[in-house]
Amino acid sequence: MFFFISKCPLCRQKGQKVNANAMLHHVKDISKISDSNYFYCKTPSCDIVYYNDKETFTSAMINKEIGCKDSSSQNALICYCYNYTKSSLDTIGLVDKIQIRIDSYGSRCDTRHPSGQCCLPYIKKTLKERATKKAQREDEKKRELLQKKIILEEK
Repeated sequence: MFFFISKCPLCRQKGQKVNANAMLHHVKDISKISDSNYFYCKTPSCDIVYYNDKETFTSAMINKEIGCKDSSSQNALICYCYNYTKSSLDTIGLVDKIQIRIDSYGSRCDTRHPSGQCCLPYIKKTLKERATKKAQREDEKKRELLQKKIILEEK
């Protein structure tokens, strides 16, 4: 059996296979979509969204901003089923709110999310990274204050 693992032509990271319905929902000019298999580039710093061995679709060729891309604004969606934006990441209990909606009303991540996957793993990962960075900044501030205190005590 032959398995083809495609890497993004720009960032060289492994992409994930994406279903045609997700692409049809997001690509501005669907006439450019061929019958080939496509992959979704989930690398935040990469401008390519979809690609295969013959063609690419960049953020400019997509009809909405892709919230998980670094270049997107705070108004870009991260949850395409329930319209939560990047700025919603500061909302307390965001993951629980989305999960309750999914449990109550279902979701259409397979079509609505550009990756064809649920947004919750991305949101959880992003929130964890933010919490880690915040803790690191707080630790750095504490160290700076402690160093200043030691310097003042030595004088």
